[in-house]
Amino acid sequence: MTREALPHEYELANALFPGPDWKAARVDEGGQFHLVLVARDQAVMRMSRTAGAAADMQRRMDLVQALSGTFSFQLPTALSQVWHGKDFSAVIQRYVPGAAYPPHTGDVVRLRSVLEELAAVDVRPLANLLAPPFSYRGPWTTQKIDATLKALPPDLVDAARRVLDTIPAFETVPASLVHGDLTGHNMRWHDGELLGVLDWDLAAAWDPALNAAYLASWHGADVLDAIAPNQEEAWRVRMWLGAMALESVFDASLNPNRDIGALIDKIRPRLVAAAAAAGHG
Repeated sequence: MTREALPHEYELANALFPGPDWKAARVDEGGQFHLVLVARDQAVMRMSRTAGAAADMQRRMDLVQALSGTFSFQLPTALSQVWHGKDFSAVIQRYVPGAAYPPHTGDVVRLRSVLEELAAVDVRPLANLLAPPFSYRGPWTTQKIDATLKALPPDLVDAARRVLDTIPAFETVPASLVHGDLTGHNMRWHDGELLGVLDWDLAAAWDPALNAAYLASWHGADVLDAIAPNQEEAWRVRMWLGAMALESVFDASLNPNRDIGALIDKIRPRLVAAAAAAGHG
């Protein structure tokens, strides 16, 4: 959902980075932690919508800067300093063109090359710039597991337990750079070419199978075996896809008035497939 920029928004944008037609820019309100004022083909201004996002904005932009020039695709590097107000921060970033790839399709050669580029990054110099694993929804605590299992129909509870019992073992997998949301509109394509990757807020040193899981969740499970570097990682991708399905159930459980029947129908095949594979790793 987009809207017109408010006067104080385009005034701040113009003060931080004069030049773009900020009055004609549109605000994308889709992000959970940020609003984005987009002056198409010129620049964008990222604005925090929570105090936590405001406090963390400098780290996030420092990470993007540290990764700049590392990949074959563009990053939304900063064009201004990070501006801090009271519980509010903003920064001007480079506009990265392109659009999301059509879902359930994908060039497996290019997708696999993205995974290889991420895996090649040395995460040790980035230690102070990366988010911790599970920083978006939090780890699988006993309370979170109980709430998720309670929201599931009885015939899926055992499948969910099998998946969740498997995930802790992945803590011993050698960590590499995980984007954290490598899917949808965060990947900017044009004519089959990947132009850029946005939103590195959740990037962490974690199990690399997560990158392939995010790609498979958007491009389709059919790409999974073709993009994973080996069978063992493909197996972990299936486990993570099951865990992601359960994350969506947990999120839905936080709204007691929500009917999650359609969601259960949607995640059922992924969860069942992951549970069936759980004993074969």
